Amino acid sequence: MLARLASWRTLKSGVLLFWAAWFTIVLITNICDALKAGRVLPSGWTFSSGNWELMLKVTAVHATPVAIVGLMFLGVIAWEALAGVLFWRAWAAGGRGGLVAFVVGLSLWATFALADEVFLAYAVEAVHLRLFGLQLLSVLALRLLPE
Repeated sequence: MLARLASWRTLKSGVLLFWAAWFTIVLITNICDALKAGRVLPSGWTFSSGNWELMLKVTAVHATPVAIVGLMFLGVIAWEALAGVLFWRAWAAGGRGGLVAFVVGLSLWATFALADEVFLAYAVEAVHLRLFGLQLLSVLALRLLPE
């Protein structure tokens, strides 16, 4: 029984499950953050990411209008939703479609890293680059580990 649980297939499935759950949690906390910003949820609501305020602070370096920041934030939420759905589908399909999910996730982190450079947000760039590296390591592990 233990040997069956410890198979390479189980490890690969677990990696996909982790990223599916991770993107889902990030998505939900960002949605809650957007709802707080829109005053749908109270300001004391604690299950939120804080990313809206972070984006306002980061984009202020170029006096980016709030409406543009809002569109960017909604775009991030949509991107995270797509990544989450693709990771859940890949997990449910036993790994099929995993590469597409990783491409969507990796492109999100790459876009964040580029935006960090544009907005001189070096403090958060390291986080985005670490997430990019972890996802790249994950996709390489799924590709290179034996069945």
